[in-house]
Amino acid sequence: MDQVQKIAEEENKYSFLEKLPTEKMLEWAFRNYGNRCAIGTSLQNTGIVIIDIASKVAKEFRVFFVDTLKHFKETYDLLDEVEKRYNIKIERFCPDPKELEQLNKEIGQFPHYSNIGRHECCRVRKVNPNERALATLDLWISGLRGDQSEFRKANSRKVELVKKGTRFITKLNPLFDWSEAEVNKYIKENKLPYNKLYDFKSPYGEVYKVIGCAPCHIPIFPARHKRAGKFPWECSEKECGIHFDGSGI
Repeated sequence: MDQVQKIAEEENKYSFLEKLPTEKMLEWAFRNYGNRCAIGTSLQNTGIVIIDIASKVAKEFRVFFVDTLKHFKETYDLLDEVEKRYNIKIERFCPDPKELEQLNKEIGQFPHYSNIGRHECCRVRKVNPNERALATLDLWISGLRGDQSEFRKANSRKVELVKKGTRFITKLNPLFDWSEAEVNKYIKENKLPYNKLYDFKSPYGEVYKVIGCAPCHIPIFPARHKRAGKFPWECSEKECGIHFDGSGI
């Protein structure tokens, strides 16, 4: 069986999940994969919603966080708050110190401010730690949404098959078809914790629309595109590389 055929068969195998509501999708994942599945989150609002829904359908579940060591203080505060609220221990995957040292030697201490350096920085600080997390999984639950960018809308869907080395893992994006307004409404109605940087407003009216590593995310005017504050010096799909694999299925 060739790879294309395998992907097609696996896609068909899990196609029923596309029609399930979020809570049923998560319930199915935890029941069938147990400790071999986990929620991966950068603690954006979508991830918080998934964790909250998961807490209602499962007594125990894994959550992992890629700690780039460059997050805002408010993000680390939120991580502690989420752990306390849901009585969970979020697994942290950090960059390899040797890889960080090599990155600094080859490109400098501020690699994110150049095109080649930024992608290499993301690889060392985000992609590689994320790969280590996925090595422990057969099913990955992600907070990716279609309305976050045109790239994601065109290249992803609720259920994807992701090739990792010689194996495939299933990737679920339970809130793929939720809008930003729906996510924010759920956060407000259920009084969920959220990153307090979303309350920030500069003297000129700039706000944070996307929150990630501190050097690479800035507040922007509300009228600008929601991804404009991410890698603001770039004009691209503005992806770190974590959600490239498996797109198109």
